[in-house]
Amino acid sequence: MVQVSYSTYGFTDIAYSGTLDQLAEIGFECVEFACDRHGIEQDPLQQASDIRRALDDRNMQATTVHAPARRNVLGASDETWRAAAVAVLADALRLTGELGARGMVIHGIPNPMFLPQDQEMRSLYTVMVEAMARSVAELVPVAEEAGVRILLENLPYNKDLKVAGEVGDYPLMHVEDLREFIEPFPAEQVGLIVDVGHSWTNGRDPASEILAAGDRLWGTHLQDVDHDNPNDDHWAPLQGGLDWTSILDALQHIEYAGAYTFEIIRPRHEETAEEMARMTHAVAVDWGLTSAPTDR
Repeated sequence: MVQVSYSTYGFTDIAYSGTLDQLAEIGFECVEFACDRHGIEQDPLQQASDIRRALDDRNMQATTVHAPARRNVLGASDETWRAAAVAVLADALRLTGELGARGMVIHGIPNPMFLPQDQEMRSLYTVMVEAMARSVAELVPVAEEAGVRILLENLPYNKDLKVAGEVGDYPLMHVEDLREFIEPFPAEQVGLIVDVGHSWTNGRDPASEILAAGDRLWGTHLQDVDHDNPNDDHWAPLQGGLDWTSILDALQHIEYAGAYTFEIIRPRHEETAEEMARMTHAVAVDWGLTSAPTDR
């Protein structure tokens, strides 16, 4: 069986102990620990021993950690912002290693909402990409020491551009661009994560983006979105319009060896967080990714 993981971001309780209890009872043995959800943002390393103990007490494993996000990005548009973010992300990488997780999901280019409003957005594109490259270079030694991979995620901000009336692509939103970006960096320390809902929200086929990531793919965010009007919905699988057969076939085709991580956050039909997790686990069992709790 592959490793099937569930993001703790799907539960709203800031205290992660209750979230882990519910996921363990449902049948999940692995999680992606979401720092933002649990208020672990500015000093993530200080929480490492408590989180590790909570996982061990439930015989659970963190396959990945989602780094603090929002303004904690690699490609900040000014140096003061970038340096502060890199310091937080470095400690989050160390946290990831302490938890025994194999990779840490990091957001690269900032959401347009965080950019300075007194500058023309396009004037910052090259600045942000170059800043992102510097940040990755600075974090590679930290990742190597911690024994983890930096996982750069395809983000859905092209949707935000359209809402703002912009045309064209925001930088590094597509997997083929991210794959080219990471080529100079060591494969043991820098990889990719494909969020299939982000792909479709950006107008790209998720299976094609998985194939583009190829052997640099070490993480997944599996979530469903509306077929005709995707909006990074984060619905449970089979609740939207994604072609899951092609997604799973693409992962098999590249011999994907990372965790199958479900990042389910929003209900399609007013389901509770627990109900969404149960629905997701049932789908994972039906797909042959894991076994039912009674079979354990």
